[in-house]
Amino acid sequence: MSLQCEDDPKLFDFNNTSTKELLGMLTRFQRFYEPVHGLICVIICFFGILTNLIHVIVLTRPQMRVTAVNCLMTAVAICDMGTMASYLLYIYNFVLRKSRNDCENHFTFFWMAFLLVHMFMSICLHTTSLWLAVAMAFMRRMTLRVASLNSNWQRSQYAKRFAIVIFICVFVCSLPTLFVHEVIQMPYMWHPTGKCANAFPSNTSETIFTITIKKSALDHKCQKFKYNLWATGMLFKVIPCVLLMVLSCSLMMKLRDADRKRQQLLVSNSDNKRITSDRTTAMLLTILVVFIATEFPQGILALLNAVYTTDVHHYIYLTLGDVLDLLSLVNSSVNFVLYCLISSRYRHTFCQVILPVCLTSRLMPVKSQLTTQFYGNSECGVRVRAQNELPTGQTIVKKRSCPDYSRLDAATGHCTLSVAPQNYEQSFCRRVEK
Repeated sequence: MSLQCEDDPKLFDFNNTSTKELLGMLTRFQRFYEPVHGLICVIICFFGILTNLIHVIVLTRPQMRVTAVNCLMTAVAICDMGTMASYLLYIYNFVLRKSRNDCENHFTFFWMAFLLVHMFMSICLHTTSLWLAVAMAFMRRMTLRVASLNSNWQRSQYAKRFAIVIFICVFVCSLPTLFVHEVIQMPYMWHPTGKCANAFPSNTSETIFTITIKKSALDHKCQKFKYNLWATGMLFKVIPCVLLMVLSCSLMMKLRDADRKRQQLLVSNSDNKRITSDRTTAMLLTILVVFIATEFPQGILALLNAVYTTDVHHYIYLTLGDVLDLLSLVNSSVNFVLYCLISSRYRHTFCQVILPVCLTSRLMPVKSQLTTQFYGNSECGVRVRAQNELPTGQTIVKKRSCPDYSRLDAATGHCTLSVAPQNYEQSFCRRVEK
């Protein structure tokens, strides 16, 4: 797909030796990476589809789906599966089949129409997952702000509405990308060549189609096309990155502040809780770093493309386009790993649902050794812990709404809740001093 905008400002000075060396290096890198791009993407797509499918199965269990964050995580996993499934079909036809000299015309109207839909849906689904990540950070921050487990921000109904509104808004904002492109017929035909010629009758030919930018979008110095690049760069990349960075930093500061206050309330200093808080902060920071590293560069390039359209398209996107696709796929496939590291309840539910019973019993503590830890003025449940992990010198006291009040362990002063909460999962406890 060629692109040439009239009177476009120049990004590169081709009389500069350093610029020539840089562009030459990008070209050499593209030639080196292109042969392995398809295989790497196939591996990542299969891994991402499998892990996101597991993600959906685990997060839709009764004990997991009641929280707003888990509901949004389910929506993210579904969007990521759609993105990678579409990209897998794209890789199959335009990379793998082409690389092995398959004797077929890969540029039929059907495949070009698929490519256009793939481009639109991958942008729509991936951007939806990015904004859902921002919504999760926002809900976590609001939950800590109101300091109540009965807050509306923790209800799954609100999360479902968030997800639907975000998808509709992103879908509508993505439509201009679909409208500025079109499928056109090429002036020449496809003919089987080489060894493929023997597999077809003589004089066989087929029409070749391609995707191009509409002439109306390129009029007036590519004005409409540039507006679309500005909108997608800002709304789909830069703004979500900035919002997630602000919300994540605010969330980590709030967690640190809550941890300091908690230490002051405890009779004995607990290393276990400090480790848990540090782990949560580290995981939030990891999620932020992955998000910024994979998405923010694409936002900057989109904005540069809106200004220096011709140069960025020809000398950056055509050489680094595969790497940008790879970054998006990586971001879509790491949620399962990060959530396994950050949530012990998730790990336990994963072992119960996915792993065989014999293996689960070896990896997880027995039910009688588990309890749910609650602390702080907000009465906020943290995670399922083994009994010996709980801090000493503290008593967990049940509220009247908790149906297991009689199960308070007099010997340890700990309330032993069920690992897999039933319909009364929203019954909570609080820790007080003896």
